[in-house]
Amino acid sequence: MVTQLIAPKSFQTVITWEPLPDDFRLKDDPVENTGHPLLAGALREILEIAGYILPTMLIASNFALCATLNGQFVAKAPDWVYVDKVNQVLSSRKSYTPNERR
Repeated sequence: MVTQLIAPKSFQTVITWEPLPDDFRLKDDPVENTGHPLLAGALREILEIAGYILPTMLIASNFALCATLNGQFVAKAPDWVYVDKVNQVLSSRKSYTPNERR
């Protein structure tokens, strides 16, 4: 008896980060758990007091995370996000795209 091994199909995920159009509107549905914003704020405050937050980091809550995944636009609303290092630090940042083209 001979066992044949078939190589699995390789799946490649292509993620692109495009700036949203200025007139793009995201849904404003209520959050599932009203305690999440408070927990996100407390987590950020604890990290800031402990000195773990650097000016080169991006930490956000109450926001939308938008990307194009394999050609399909996806928008998610995580409760909290941490980005280790951003390409450019701006004090008035309203959006962030890793490959900013504006």
